[in-house]
Amino acid sequence: MIPPEISDIIPVYAVGGCVRDWLMGNKPSDIDLATPFLPKRVMELANQSGLVTFPTGLKHGTVTILVADVPYEVTTFRTDVVTDGRHAEVSFVEDIWNDLSRRDFTMNAIAISNHWEVIDPFGGESDIRNRTIRTVGNPTTRFTEDLLRIIRAPRFSSQLGFSIHPTTLSCMYSMKHKLIKGISSGVLSIERIVSEFDKAFKYDKPSTFLRHMWNLEVITTLISEFKEADQLQQNPKYHPEGNVWEHTLEAVDRAPSEYRWHTLLHDIGKPGTAELHGDSYKFKGHEKFGASLIPAIGYRLRLPRRLIDEIGATTGLHMIVNFATNVTERNRRRFQAQAGEYLNAIREVRKADVGNRWISDWDLMFDPIPEQVNPILMGRHLIEMGVEPGIEMGKMLDKAYEYQLETGETDIEKLKEAAINGYSVDV
Repeated sequence: MIPPEISDIIPVYAVGGCVRDWLMGNKPSDIDLATPFLPKRVMELANQSGLVTFPTGLKHGTVTILVADVPYEVTTFRTDVVTDGRHAEVSFVEDIWNDLSRRDFTMNAIAISNHWEVIDPFGGESDIRNRTIRTVGNPTTRFTEDLLRIIRAPRFSSQLGFSIHPTTLSCMYSMKHKLIKGISSGVLSIERIVSEFDKAFKYDKPSTFLRHMWNLEVITTLISEFKEADQLQQNPKYHPEGNVWEHTLEAVDRAPSEYRWHTLLHDIGKPGTAELHGDSYKFKGHEKFGASLIPAIGYRLRLPRRLIDEIGATTGLHMIVNFATNVTERNRRRFQAQAGEYLNAIREVRKADVGNRWISDWDLMFDPIPEQVNPILMGRHLIEMGVEPGIEMGKMLDKAYEYQLETGETDIEKLKEAAINGYSVDV
């Protein structure tokens, strides 16, 4: 695990998640290393050995060393001096035990020397065997040092399938209001929080994480449009799982990892369109209303622009196939023209949405027909016929495209005729 190129020049230990993964029998990804040597000395010795180094975080004692083009972060043993719930001022120490004592959970507070000696002062190995997430020492102290740890515990629970130790869990919820205040005040950055969601969405059952985020009021703090989603009972014929939030959790679990944000937000329009009918609610036009909310939500969460656009498309069009859909070639063309590059994303979100109620006939709606959907008649064709560029040309192209979508016509001469003769279709 520890490259000999590094262990031959400085005393060093593998620490944190890579050790946890190794003890669980999984292949570690990023390998973090810790040493009693100060950063300047680490760089000096590494450079003397011909290794390339980068001063990636000298203030916090971190140097990156390249070994065969693989980066390894090497951090000087340290302990926290002052913390504010987000940042920590650290001082360097010479004892690995002190370094491990500042870490979040026992499973992450284990070190391995280059001789494969395991240093486990807080019972992390036992907690891994018992599949338990427990803070190092006093949970109030650990969570106060960094409020993000309250979110990280459920994320690890979702990722690893571990339970949270009762004392740790109780403390998490007793500090809920402090967590929400930290989010609202900006003590915890949106980027750090969203990163935990991104990580949780990579694993099999993100609903474990999301349930905690709901109960801790993180969801409704970040996405206020979700408020009361757990109170909105749906038609049991289509949603035996019950309310909007329970449905959302099931859908997110069913979705491929790359479409979990989309599925989390696919019914975001339901709380704002809910109308009570008997014992359950109807949500007329929730998909269009939901799509109108996505840009503001995406900006608030600092999501990438392309992801925001894709979520807007999947939210607005996920109801295009429903239990009353008549899958005709005309409907298929018009839907695919609307969907554009987001065709597959819409399919995956809708499949996650309906689960085992997916109808095989709907597969046809998503079978690409670009030759019938992409506009065939272009402005250059009309210019060749003597039509001047401008508003009238645009109207002619629109009429030809309407004719193409309505009929499936691909013959360019017939499309020219439709443009010239003013063909129009009532839709």
